[in-house]
Amino acid sequence: FFLALLLLSGQSFAQGLQIKTLKPGNGETAKAGDVVKVHYTGWLLDGTQFDSSRKRGPFKFTLGEGRVIKGWEQGIVGMKVGEKRELIIPPELAYGKRSVGNIIKPNSTLKFEVELLAIEAPPYTNIDNQQLAELLKQGIPLFDVRLKKEWQQTGVIKGSHLLTFFTEQGTVNPKFLPEFRKIVTKKDQPFILMCRTGHRTRLISQALASQLGYSNFYNVKKGITHWIEEKNPVVPYASNQG
Repeated sequence: FFLALLLLSGQSFAQGLQIKTLKPGNGETAKAGDVVKVHYTGWLLDGTQFDSSRKRGPFKFTLGEGRVIKGWEQGIVGMKVGEKRELIIPPELAYGKRSVGNIIKPNSTLKFEVELLAIEAPPYTNIDNQQLAELLKQGIPLFDVRLKKEWQQTGVIKGSHLLTFFTEQGTVNPKFLPEFRKIVTKKDQPFILMCRTGHRTRLISQALASQLGYSNFYNVKKGITHWIEEKNPVVPYASNQG
């Protein structure tokens, strides 16, 4: 129950997180976009334990997706495999004014002990601009998932499929999957995803892989913003299909 409630959206950050290293690690360092596997135990500040993964098995999630409480997002980035940390998380980085079950009251500060067990490669490949250019030469389809106004502001890569994923209201565009499946007809067919800075496509990539079973595809990790910064070509939105 409490594990499920760790899966909360939201990316805004606040002050007040306290991080203490209990045991150093010597493995790979966790960063946004990594799939991390952890053991954790959570307590109230009065010592009441409300959850632990120690008996049921490790918990795995992708850093930077906003699927866990904000104190975890901030507190686990930078950990090394093998490291154990104590996180004291203020309410604004935990559950805020909400109560959780019969234990966590509104405005509760929480204490977690988190051990980073492993970092796994994401179920897709993050690529830079050079790799993107090479894949485009091979004819791999590129999906630009931004909003129409973003295409108009920056231009687009010639020949890319313009298919919005998130609407301006933040909901999933119901036309995305039907249109996407007209082009990507097999789960192992290669394709490329691009947005403005790479954040949206990290979320989409994880969902397509873990929930829908797609594999062998690519995410442009810094988006079209970096593509343009490096003086790579774009065309006006209206000219894309030319």
